[in-house]
Amino acid sequence: MKMNLKKSLFVSMAALGLVSAAGVATSQTASAKTYAKVTVNSVLNSDPTTRNVTSTGTNALYNKAGTLRGARVVASKATVSNLANANVSTANFRVYRVATTNRGSVYYKVVSFDQNFRGWIYGGKSTGSFAGGVGPYTTFTSTTPTSQQTSTTYKITNPGTGDDAVTWDSPQYTQYKVGKTITDSTPYANATFKIDQSGYRTREGSNDVWVHITSTTPANTVANGWIKFSSLTPVSTQQADNAVRINLTDQSGKTIKTVDYTVQNAVKGTTLGTYSSTSGLWTLTDQTANDIVNQLNSNLVNTGYRLESSNLNTVQRAALAAAQFGTGTVNIPVVSTATNTAYSTITPYATNSNNVSNGTRALTAVNNGVVNMGANFVDTNPNVDGNQGGYLSASDFNNFTSAQQQTILNAMTKAFTNDPNNYGPTYLTNLNNTFKSAAEGQYVAPSNLNFTNGNAANGSTFTGDQLMSYIRSNPSLMTLQSPKYPQFVVPASSGNTIQVVWNTINYTASNAYNGTIGQPVNVYYTFTD
Repeated sequence: MKMNLKKSLFVSMAALGLVSAAGVATSQTASAKTYAKVTVNSVLNSDPTTRNVTSTGTNALYNKAGTLRGARVVASKATVSNLANANVSTANFRVYRVATTNRGSVYYKVVSFDQNFRGWIYGGKSTGSFAGGVGPYTTFTSTTPTSQQTSTTYKITNPGTGDDAVTWDSPQYTQYKVGKTITDSTPYANATFKIDQSGYRTREGSNDVWVHITSTTPANTVANGWIKFSSLTPVSTQQADNAVRINLTDQSGKTIKTVDYTVQNAVKGTTLGTYSSTSGLWTLTDQTANDIVNQLNSNLVNTGYRLESSNLNTVQRAALAAAQFGTGTVNIPVVSTATNTAYSTITPYATNSNNVSNGTRALTAVNNGVVNMGANFVDTNPNVDGNQGGYLSASDFNNFTSAQQQTILNAMTKAFTNDPNNYGPTYLTNLNNTFKSAAEGQYVAPSNLNFTNGNAANGSTFTGDQLMSYIRSNPSLMTLQSPKYPQFVVPASSGNTIQVVWNTINYTASNAYNGTIGQPVNVYYTFTD
């Protein structure tokens, strides 16, 4: 009975074709997946600037051509898509190899300009043009400098080693591995420059203005190069007797542009407007106010800033009206022209990694490249015979010529030897600690210490990871730098001769907390002695 039942079931299954299918499945091994093979793999030797590309966001990045055996993802499609839409130039890519498979597919080996991403990406079916996962990209958009820019003489605002303080062979991250022309602009603190080219990094947009500067003297031409326009300050010129000076200042108080408003035949000492003894108010005519606004708007073209208000308010008009020709100066506020004006101001806190017990403290922003601190010196006036003891600031010492500084150092050396109780090693240690401690609480404010989370509006929230990702993509935020500070030392090889060296402190961003757009947010930095 059991045998007949089994036979009957077998016949029924055979009729349905299931026996045959099962037989194939159990008696044959499935065909192995076939992989593509590379037929050509070569280095590209064409002009590197023609191989700047952007990811299109349609394909992931692999360690080898994506259809080869063993290919694995090194940057997902989502990550590559984020890079495609990034507004920072570190997301630019350079193509440097090309491979073709036996299936006719083209793959390009690419590297991001910050070298954080490297791998192979699908590039279409032809090597004649970039396609598929990459497309050609113009990393820098050239513009024509304004007549105001080309006619003005500039200095570097905060000389030092920061990315915003030095010049570049090409604007930062617009060409792969093209770096700084000079790594420290401190020796060129008093150098003056003219602008001959301008433009903006395409990803950052037209508010990210870069200019090419050339030295006005042959001795400083080594510093010629590209720099952010916001890192320059016009050299103050003598105010004309018939001019009222207007400083256009940003939210931090930094002067973005200085404009002299002149009136023909005006007499020095007279005022631009009139005073009413009846009302007790200074008044400015509408025509004068409109002329000033038009002139200011013209001078703000291509600066990345605009007037805070389209018209002068009552307070500004009164200040201008009371300003005297030849000497009067008035500050008028300007704001960034960035499309998204919703941001959170970053408040930096710093911890000394070598002395964590001292805790974490907020850093104070300064616009001066030299520490805002002074101390008592044995001599403060190198232009007068004999010692003029008293208080001397680091800025004043820095502004002395080399010969004048040496006069003070000679006086310190003599006192160090002849009066060690008052001016010996203990005095030097305390003096150095005074300047160093002050520098540890200060940082040279970059041009923009604000966090904008894409197009997020005020009140929207963000995570600490989002904030840190933004900071890592902005070198001027990732590393803050203290103003330089003096340290007076006695080298072992020089007897008791006192010398001065200038140091700076680098603060490196380590972590941040969640926050809300429109409200200040804390970012925590570390530094070492």
